[in-house]
Amino acid sequence: MLLAGHTAAMSEDLSRLYRLVKWPEDPWSKEGRARYERALERFRSLREHEWISDVTGRGTVRVLDLCGGTGIGGVALAKALSEAGAKAVELTVADLRSDALEAAKRFSLEELGKEASTELVDAREVHTLGREFDVALIYGYTTPHFSPWDLSRLMASVSESLADDGVLLIEEQDRQYLIFYRGRYKDWLIEDLGPERLLISVHKGYDPVRGVFKRASLDLLAREGPVVSEYCLWSLANLMTLSWLFFEDVDFSPHAGRGMYDGIVLARRPRRKIRAEDLRTPKVLRESEGS
Repeated sequence: MLLAGHTAAMSEDLSRLYRLVKWPEDPWSKEGRARYERALERFRSLREHEWISDVTGRGTVRVLDLCGGTGIGGVALAKALSEAGAKAVELTVADLRSDALEAAKRFSLEELGKEASTELVDAREVHTLGREFDVALIYGYTTPHFSPWDLSRLMASVSESLADDGVLLIEEQDRQYLIFYRGRYKDWLIEDLGPERLLISVHKGYDPVRGVFKRASLDLLAREGPVVSEYCLWSLANLMTLSWLFFEDVDFSPHAGRGMYDGIVLARRPRRKIRAEDLRTPKVLRESEGS
């Protein structure tokens, strides 16, 4: 189990990063509302998938929005399932930031007519809630926050939290193709975010044991930062293969117009062969973190 102090530090790091890059997670802003409308459109299309239509026909559908922030993805999925005929949708939003979860309660009440329940919990520890869900969602291109080691723990934890025929949904893009093949990752990246903001970021290093890149970000005009963040640049093949180890079947639904490089990974029927508590920190990580 993760230490409370470590989880609190992760929460603060995420809050600093989102403040700096201005991720559009405020559902009442123009950008946040547009992101919610895109999510709703995508889930309305996805509900035609046989695995999702099967879940919708069960009656009450229990949805877990992991790393859910203000609930944009979870609320959109819950609304799409309700429109598709689910008798009831029970939405739970889990995140490390309490302020985001408060926003998720308000937003879900406005959009769904009832408040989502919220859980202040690390996604790698969601099994400790002792609850069962029909669908788990990771929306918003979140997997770069997890190293291969951490995402393995997350998969194990989620698989313990899903029903026997439960489904995991992960929105992601093929970052190895889009960033390494088509881009120049080690170059300076300059983003003009408006008259009062100029965000720059640069490659700072790579951890070969944990498989994560380090990148430093700084807002020159607002004089915020620097913030050093770690990212694992997953390919879709990597992500789907890891999902396959923890689930019996895997599929992919591309976003309209994005080909096979951007969309939603679906994984169904958790194997539960490896429990989250079985994944103790291995020797190579202990030595790496101790150095």
